[in-house]
Amino acid sequence: MITSTYDWKINTKEPDAGFFKLAKEHGLAETAAKIAYERGVTTAEALEDFLKADLSHLHDPYLLHDMDKAVARIRQAIENYEQILVYGDYDADGMTSASIVKEALEMMGAEARVYLPNRFTDGYGPNESVYKYFIEQEGISLIVTVDNGVAGNEAIAYAQEQGVDVIVTDHHSMPAQLPDAYAIVHPEHPDADYPFKYLAGCGVAFKLATALLETIPTEMLDLVAIGTIADMVSLTDENRIMVKVGLEILKTTERIGLQELLRISDVDPTTISEETVGFKLAPQLNALGRLDDPNPAIELLTGFDDEEAQAIALEINAKNEERKEVVQKIFDEAMTMVDLDKPVQVLAKEGWHPGVLGIVAGRIMEQISQTVVVLNIEDGLAKGSARSLESINIFHALDDHRDIFTAFGGHAGAAGMTLPEENLGQLSDILCSYVYDNDID
Repeated sequence: MITSTYDWKINTKEPDAGFFKLAKEHGLAETAAKIAYERGVTTAEALEDFLKADLSHLHDPYLLHDMDKAVARIRQAIENYEQILVYGDYDADGMTSASIVKEALEMMGAEARVYLPNRFTDGYGPNESVYKYFIEQEGISLIVTVDNGVAGNEAIAYAQEQGVDVIVTDHHSMPAQLPDAYAIVHPEHPDADYPFKYLAGCGVAFKLATALLETIPTEMLDLVAIGTIADMVSLTDENRIMVKVGLEILKTTERIGLQELLRISDVDPTTISEETVGFKLAPQLNALGRLDDPNPAIELLTGFDDEEAQAIALEINAKNEERKEVVQKIFDEAMTMVDLDKPVQVLAKEGWHPGVLGIVAGRIMEQISQTVVVLNIEDGLAKGSARSLESINIFHALDDHRDIFTAFGGHAGAAGMTLPEENLGQLSDILCSYVYDNDID
């Protein structure tokens, strides 16, 4: 007998005849109409918006907190020939975010530097030693973070003390104490009421580019589509609009690096869909940051050198194949450690490659339908990633327990963390208690 992996909740509410008639006028079959209705598309206006995905329905970027300050400061920096650093992240969302802001700044005449932190030497988010290097050695006087920064209090405080302004653009869950940055552009900022809270990092970067350029830079939407799909944020509202349009642009992209990745993957560009991004392009880009230096991805996404693009694409493809083998090995070992008597799994072992633990956690979660934390133990510290079921907001579950961590951050469905090895039992107890106390199935 096949046992269901999930506890399915069946929606028994049916659309009325008027909705079916309206859907039919738009060419939707009855089944498609039901699915749209169950996803909240219940009015004529909502159905029109859902089907058309019109860029004119994107929200005003200036509704985002501190957008006006960010734009004014960047323009001032460009006018004064200041050195600008775009500081990103080592995943596909961070890579595309940094590429978007880099291109926007270059279109305005700036010569921006881009740095993606190495997960093994720099860690996630703002790094004080990296900031120090760029400030002292490269003369940087303005830092723009993309897809990170909202939890980088110490590094940002250091930069500001040196007279270097930091503009944070991020989408990760906001901690109780925000950094003392020059500006914080974030869709969930409590001092603004942005209409859509679920932008990916590349989505926030795109809103900044839109405000800077005073037009919607549609040529960047291929990057937005990749980063948004890769980060698995909600494909509703303006995310859906940007991804739908972005996928069409991706089919005819002029980015030679993406052309090379598609060629190596034997993908016909005319058939590109969200599955192409989710199962081909995004894993390839992520593999680079999981196993090696992520910075070549910027040249791949924004460069114009055919030979260099081909070399980077081949390197990325090789890293992705290596990543698959490493993931399978750790997955097999971790599955032997699963204890289904517990509602949450905290799995840790020495010798696991720290760059792929998020993937392993996600695969185990799919296998056992539980929230999973997978960590590598080295020199007395456990470092890794969590992937969580929708019923458990992993960030909220752990945000009040930062005292057990040396580093922690993330959002509802995923988190990264470092903690002393001796605190692993406490981590497991906290998560299990969270499930029991909130009566989560």
